[in-house]
Amino acid sequence: MKTSYFLYFLFAYLMCFPFCGFAQEWQTIYAKRKWYLPDHTVVQFAGNIGFLAVGPGYSLAQDKINLDILYGYTPSFEAETSIHTLTGKFIYSPWQNRIKPGYIWEPLKFGAGVSYSLGSQFYTTLPRHYPDGYYFWPTSFRLTPFVGTSISKAVGNSNSLIKQVQGYTEAGTHDLAILSLTTNKALSPWDIISFAFGVKLKF
Repeated sequence: MKTSYFLYFLFAYLMCFPFCGFAQEWQTIYAKRKWYLPDHTVVQFAGNIGFLAVGPGYSLAQDKINLDILYGYTPSFEAETSIHTLTGKFIYSPWQNRIKPGYIWEPLKFGAGVSYSLGSQFYTTLPRHYPDGYYFWPTSFRLTPFVGTSISKAVGNSNSLIKQVQGYTEAGTHDLAILSLTTNKALSPWDIISFAFGVKLKF
């Protein structure tokens, strides 16, 4: 049932968001863009923020900095129970190379996310039934550093709702995995790395 709720949410987000924006586009085509409107929308698979994550984002510093706000969902077949995750994600891209007309390659992007997982199985402060010092980190919060690369293609024109489509991939980990690497000699760096793939629609 929870999986169905997520699918309904995802369908509504992907379908309603562009069409609502399309209606607004004709009303504000000659008006200044409002600061609070998102600059892009993201759909991401994996990457320590959910089996599938979606949400809006904002571009700063001539698109060298992106700030994304994502809702991630991990169904029960990937974990003991379904997990809902909220993530604030910071991405920095120092280089943007035009490899051919209409195409931009960003060879190196890096950043980090701060994720909060909802549910009774997660906690921010240690439950009373655990002895002092049993855990020293909250299970509800995770820091997720990553590096990645992307290719963007211009679509439509200056009056189109979607002006650019970007595909990207990331290699990342999280703070608890890094801690495990430092304390467990049986682990290698490859054991704590996960990969993510995503699509970003830029307005």
